[in-house]
Amino acid sequence: MINAEMRDYSYYTYGEQNGYGQPTLSGIAAGSVKMAIYTTSQGVQDNVNYSNANYVGLTHDANINDKWVVQYGEKRLKVLYIQPKGRYKQVFLGEMPTRRVPSPVPH
Repeated sequence: MINAEMRDYSYYTYGEQNGYGQPTLSGIAAGSVKMAIYTTSQGVQDNVNYSNANYVGLTHDANINDKWVVQYGEKRLKVLYIQPKGRYKQVFLGEMPTRRVPSPVPH
């Protein structure tokens, strides 16, 4: 049943550091991951670092890590926490803020 709900999603990775020493997100997709993604009404309560996890994903991909950002429609979801027990990896994801491109000022 879960396998029927799995879709291929592109993912991006954090890698090189910018001038401020912060890791930057790759500009092109690093690959794709087959995952079933669901919204959740309950977040991770054990750790405040993961309290923004509004989505839960299930995948078989053993390479998934917290440097990944999954493209979910128009949204980008940052991998916050991975629960590796069982047949599926349970992935907690948080929505990243969208970058707004300023509209040109008319002259």
